[in-house]
Amino acid sequence: MNVKKIIASLQKRSGAFRLIKIAAAVVILAIGCSILLKILPYKQLNFFLTREYSTRIYDRKKNLLQVTPLKNGLRREYVPIKEIPRDVQKIFIKAEDKRFYFHGGIDLIAVVRSVFLNASNKKNVSGASTITMQLAKIINATYENQNNEYQSKVKRNISKKIYEAFCALKLEARFSKKEILELYLNSIPFGNNAEGVMSASRLYFGKEISSLDEQQIELLSKIPRRPSFYSPKNKYQYPYFMPHLVRYLKDNDYFLNQKKIKSRVYKSDVPYEINLSVDFDVQSYAQTCADDAIKEAEFSRISNISVLVMDVQTGAVLAWVGSNDFNDNESNGQIDGVRFKNQPGSSIKPFLYALALDNGVVKPTDVIADVPVEYGEEKAYIPFNFNNRFNGPVRLRVALASSLNIPAVKILDETGIDVFADKLEELGFKDIKVNAEKTGYALALGGGEVSLYEFVPAFSVLARDGKYIPLKFLSGADEKKEIRGKSKQVYSVDTVRIIDSFLSDKGARSLGFGYYQTFETKYPSIFKTGTSNQFQNITALGATPRYAVGVWMGNFSGETVIGKTGSSLPAYVAKTILDYLENFDELDSIPFEEPKKYHKEKICSLSGKKPGENCRTTLTEYVKNGEALESCTWHVKKGNKVKTVFPAIYQQWYLLNQNKYSEDVELNYMDSELKILSPRNKSVYFYDEYSRFNQSIQVEVIGGSEEVIEIFVDDQPYRTSGRPCAFDIPMEKGVHYIRAVCGNQEKVVSYDVR
Repeated sequence: MNVKKIIASLQKRSGAFRLIKIAAAVVILAIGCSILLKILPYKQLNFFLTREYSTRIYDRKKNLLQVTPLKNGLRREYVPIKEIPRDVQKIFIKAEDKRFYFHGGIDLIAVVRSVFLNASNKKNVSGASTITMQLAKIINATYENQNNEYQSKVKRNISKKIYEAFCALKLEARFSKKEILELYLNSIPFGNNAEGVMSASRLYFGKEISSLDEQQIELLSKIPRRPSFYSPKNKYQYPYFMPHLVRYLKDNDYFLNQKKIKSRVYKSDVPYEINLSVDFDVQSYAQTCADDAIKEAEFSRISNISVLVMDVQTGAVLAWVGSNDFNDNESNGQIDGVRFKNQPGSSIKPFLYALALDNGVVKPTDVIADVPVEYGEEKAYIPFNFNNRFNGPVRLRVALASSLNIPAVKILDETGIDVFADKLEELGFKDIKVNAEKTGYALALGGGEVSLYEFVPAFSVLARDGKYIPLKFLSGADEKKEIRGKSKQVYSVDTVRIIDSFLSDKGARSLGFGYYQTFETKYPSIFKTGTSNQFQNITALGATPRYAVGVWMGNFSGETVIGKTGSSLPAYVAKTILDYLENFDELDSIPFEEPKKYHKEKICSLSGKKPGENCRTTLTEYVKNGEALESCTWHVKKGNKVKTVFPAIYQQWYLLNQNKYSEDVELNYMDSELKILSPRNKSVYFYDEYSRFNQSIQVEVIGGSEEVIEIFVDDQPYRTSGRPCAFDIPMEKGVHYIRAVCGNQEKVVSYDVR
């Protein structure tokens, strides 16, 4: 073999190996440089990636509610690169860095061209900054403005441009081109307190980036070069809707970790976008109703109103009106009336009646004695109805629908204050149980303090077959990330359906409110109203199987209002909003369902018992399946006449109203065991020296098997009384005992006069 050829071949191979080695060395060097650039410290970048962006807040239909401002009113809105239109990306790349996708952070062609042009013109006429270098400049300037370190470092070391170029290399080593472009487009300063293409688009053109045409994008790409030269013709007014709700969500961490982004360029805990469950159309209508109501209440000393609307089936908040006007400082408009705690008045009663039905304390057919009564010992509690009347025997349905106070207190007495407080806590009322002992029997009449935030979801339980679900604030994809409380069944299905029947009964409501048309709807609905005991607040709640509305009117200052009990104005607002939601479509309305384990049966309209041949009027009421009604004993035929005979419990009421009845009405004084109704055992009275001649203690005794009752005071015979046994005794200081004897029955009570 030719030696020369062998030597030549070896030389060729040696040259090829040398080239391979050089190429490998270059690759290794490049990889090494890339790794080095990636791991080199870049504290400016770490600071930059964690800075806060504005949050875009939308309703469920993508209506923009707010863009939250940052420090000094700056808006910096983040948009993922996939949501930035391609035309925007292309035009900005064309304007700033045509070879963006073909260089590694430094465009050498642009550098050579810049050096040549600047040298030829003997001044700076062209720059060589790439998009990556511009981003580095923004990143470093951001850190400098915060920490005052970058500028001093530049002065001590190399020139600013070289340092930005080096930082650009570090950025290229850390991020993809798409990620660098994303960071850049979301960070460009546009002047006028706007950073990033989304905020600039909104500021200069009044629309989101996705809605810009090509000409507008071209103009937008030129603004960063001379921001001071451009100024929007009409200053864009950022929307500022639902400030109370947004503040609540911020205060309760709803803005934290709600929008997890699959990107390494966004590190903030605050979401750049959040989609709420509210419906802006419903919100606007509720606000209009609130405004009209405040105008209507101009002469009633009412300065504020709050409204909360929710979807019954999902718990989604549809509208949240915290006050009549957020900017009205004179009326404390920035106070959120949805969260403001007030006495709910009679609005609380349905929850008590439902509990009593569930626990078997009452039945739908029961008749409650609406008569003068006293509760408590040292602290006597004497309830009165809002019209200061006593109505005698009242069916359970009428007692609730007409919102009578005395029957409610009687039911609470039998149910138990602590038991009711526990149920209210289960319904989401947080502070009721803590103050239950102090509130006492007034708890039945709304003596505690609650907020619409608690009340509306609790009331919606009555329209949702007894199931409690917490309020929901987010919609769309955000809804899946919302952390919520647990749903729970707080009342039985049948109990709630019976309560719905009570609250939607126009006839049962007439005793308390007359046949007033405020509550009249063309669709199945329930309503409950309440007024605080000092007339400081009036509340109304309304619901259908689909929607629930709560309305509060009053003054945050606590000033009393001028108006009628019954909360007609808030009730009108609640009803009007429900009309809007239900859209007046009777064919599409959803009815409240009938209880499954009950049936309708005829009862005596007065006694609530099974009607006999002497009962004058009857009606139907729910009776539990398998339950046998007692026969009515209130209507008795004596001679040729049918007489109404009231039980002994109605003695005082009967005596107060005796002149209103004919001779066909009597009282059965002896239909029960012997009872001393007044004074209550262990009662405490306080003696007033200045009124000593007008002070006395009322004694009332019912029941027993004989016509005559002997009364002893401090074991001394005081009087022998026929029927009725009701009289007054003088008030004297000290502890005293009253003993009543009737045949072989005896009762004793004590009282203390201090």
